[in-house]
Amino acid sequence: MNQFPLEFPSTFFDGKTSRAYDVLVRFDGKHLLVANESISTSAPILKCQIEPPLGRSTRIIRLPNGGKLETDALETIATLEQQLGLNKGLTFVNKLESNWRLVLVSFVGMLVFLGLFLKFGLPVVADQVAFITPSAVLAPITDETMKLLDGQFLQPTRLSVKRQQELKTVFQNVVNDIGGTGYTYQLEFRRSPEMGANAFALPSGKVVMTDELVALSGNDLEIRGVLAHEVGHVIRRHALRSLYQGAGVFLMISILAGDVSGLASLAMSLPAILINSGYSRSFERESDEIAGKYLRNDPTKTKPLRDILEKLTKSHGGSAGTPGFLSTHPGTDERIQNLKKFETTP
Repeated sequence: MNQFPLEFPSTFFDGKTSRAYDVLVRFDGKHLLVANESISTSAPILKCQIEPPLGRSTRIIRLPNGGKLETDALETIATLEQQLGLNKGLTFVNKLESNWRLVLVSFVGMLVFLGLFLKFGLPVVADQVAFITPSAVLAPITDETMKLLDGQFLQPTRLSVKRQQELKTVFQNVVNDIGGTGYTYQLEFRRSPEMGANAFALPSGKVVMTDELVALSGNDLEIRGVLAHEVGHVIRRHALRSLYQGAGVFLMISILAGDVSGLASLAMSLPAILINSGYSRSFERESDEIAGKYLRNDPTKTKPLRDILEKLTKSHGGSAGTPGFLSTHPGTDERIQNLKKFETTP
């Protein structure tokens, strides 16, 4: 039911000067009538703009001639909006914001949603984005990561050119058998007293193996097993997926949109993952599965890979807590048991 006329006190600005006038505003159903002892003006309500409410702040009505009204008659303006059917959604939002209990419940709900998204949603989003990221993005991340690693953790290899070529031939055979397309596979060698015997894969397909791991291995079959595992990391894009999970949605979107400034941030994060934390349990299982299914057709099956895993654990003080190939998750014993299962699983 219409409730006209409506009256409320207001401050009037004519839009021509900065002077404020105390006025009484009357709404007759079609017009706003603004008046005091010296002012008398009117404006069609359909040409006026009632700004949405914001908490308990002063309400503003903008007039078509450039003038405006400011009033603290909040209930009367709310009634006017109701009669005119204006700002329905924002008025409801304002009511919610004015109720501290609802605000508190909404805040708690937002925190719960954020926590669930970070735990369950973000990994799914990161995985999807990682697999649709263009291959052209992978090379810059790899190059920047290698610059950081070479400057802090890695030193030039001392392997002979002949030995390097022998192992590169082994690597190429692995790539030919199980390597995915769209990657620039390359094997590089570095010496690293800090990392010790280790290997890791970078997004573009570059695999780095330390001299210490080559020295630790008993034969090239063991090295082949390590290389198969690292190629698995490349195929499943574990480095990129790990980076995206840490970077968040907005950085992922910016990179997909072609914002190369985000690549530097990703590259700076990857060494920390490789050196300090390693891949997740599920990522290591995926790579072990790729390597295990590849090796099970060989007469020695997965034994060389299992052997080098045990050697690596002993070389690092009996702990599986070293990142890179000897990742923190899962433990060596569990990985060895899983590799045995791949020998008989179809």
